[in-house]
Amino acid sequence: MTYRIGAGIAPALGDLRAAGPGDLVLFLQDARQRGDFARYWEAAAVAVFRGAALTVVTA
Repeated sequence: MTYRIGAGIAPALGDLRAAGPGDLVLFLQDARQRGDFARYWEAAAVAVFRGAALTVVTA
């Protein structure tokens, strides 16, 4: 599954933390505009530790 995080789109934090092998966490270019960005970044770290892939779109 692909979890997209952006200014106007994001999965539930618990769903993101449960991601693992075969999943992709995708931070869109405007994700830092979210007021809860730090919480999503932390949840993504849990997902990566569990085996998910992480991509950050910068352009």
